[in-house]
Parts: sequence; structure tokens; C-alpha cells
Amino acid sequence: MTASLDRAVFFDRVRKPLFGGSLTAEQVQGMDAIFDACPAALPTDPLAYVLATTIHETARTMQPIEEYGRGKGRAYGKTGFWGRGFVQLTWDYNYRKATTELRKLGVLTAAEDLVKTPALAMRMDAAATILFHGMISGWFTGKKLSDYFGHGKSNPKAARAIINGTDKAALIAGYFNQFRAALIAAKHGAVTEPAAEASTPPAASVAPAKPKPVADKHAVEPKKPVPVRKRAAPVHHVVQKAKHR
Repeated sequence: MTASLDRAVFFDRVRKPLFGGSLTAEQVQGMDAIFDACPAALPTDPLAYVLATTIHETARTMQPIEEYGRGKGRAYGKTGFWGRGFVQLTWDYNYRKATTELRKLGVLTAAEDLVKTPALAMRMDAAATILFHGMISGWFTGKKLSDYFGHGKSNPKAARAIINGTDKAALIAGYFNQFRAALIAAKHGAVTEPAAEASTPPAASVAPAKPKPVADKHAVEPKKPVPVRKRAAPVHHVVQKAKHR
């Protein structure tokens, strides 16, 4: 089960406003992985916000990345469980929870363990599933996608609380608007009306789907890849088990 849309149209619509006119093969690969991991029933607005979060958290690379500085100066820095992924996962207990959930979904085998091998959180299918599962279920701060989208509400600015309070909330809401327009143009089926008139099932009721293998079906080799701008200080997320913000 994956997101249903015309990916070629989507990439064409986001190329100029969000990526400076060109997309690298890696950027396309990352977005393909996100679409492949997306629950088929997830409406357009929450999917657009997931993409908006990813473009910010990965400094536009759309690839799972490792926390800059590897947690230097932070308590978890010496443990090896610094931030990794599309939305950075930190602390050993979060890696343990992710292992349990990804095994249930069939993304990890019984022999694969994020605690024993933290770098597995950088694997594309694992990172994409953590991204959706965490934002749908409220892993990171207790806030989830259905708190801000669905049943006539759409509040991308306030939705930043899912990840990190109000940090860069307006900037990410702007990304959301661009991704939403591209998804609608690409005929992503769940929402085609203005957000305020939407009437869709709550995003939290949708269980993340098992991702399919990534395939670069729409890879584009640009004449000149857009330089990656320096990303904001990394965000450190926690599961609702404890507040570490």
C-alpha cells in the first residue's frame, strides 16, 4: 500500500518552488521512499505536512541524515543514540520502541535491532516508517497529525508541535502549502477540496503501511544540483515516555 498519485506530475510541480528548479536523483529517491511507506488512506493535508517536515529536517536532501555533531554536548551524545533518520530519533529507549514497532510492521526482521545497530535507523525503509508511525501515533511529543488535520481542520503552523514546539513553524507551513498544491495537481485522491472544507477520517486511525522497496522511477539528473543550505540546529525528539525537550 502506497500513496496514490501521479509522481511525475508531483515532481514537476515541486521542482521549481521547493528545490530551485532541479531535483537530484537522491531527492527523488527519498520522496519515492516516503510515498512507498505512506498509508494508502492518509489524506492529502497530513501527507503534505509529513513532506514539509522532511524537507526541513533533512536540509532539503530528502535523505535520512545523521545529527550534525553526533549529539556533542548532550547527554545522549556519548551513548551512540544520537539523531538519525528523516525525523531524528534519539535516546536508547526510543530506538528500542522503534525496533518493536518496525518488527510488528515487518520492516525489521527478528534479527535486526536498532539498539544493537543504531545505523539501521538510517536505512531508507526504516526511516520512512519511523517518520509516518511517529507523526501519526504521536511518538515524539505526544502531538499527532490528527490533532491538526482532518474533520474540517487544517493547521500546518500549529502542527509543528508534533516535532518541536513552534520552531520554524511558519517556514514549514509555507513548505506545506507548496507540497499540498503539488499533491492535488498530481491527483492524490484523499483531499481535493480546500482544507477548511475537508471531511476525512482522522489520520491517527490509519496504521502505517509496510513500505515497498525504493525504486528511482522518476529520477532526474539536473544540470546543476541545488546546493544544500545550512540546516538549522538539529531537533531532538522523544517518545511520550518521558519529556526531554
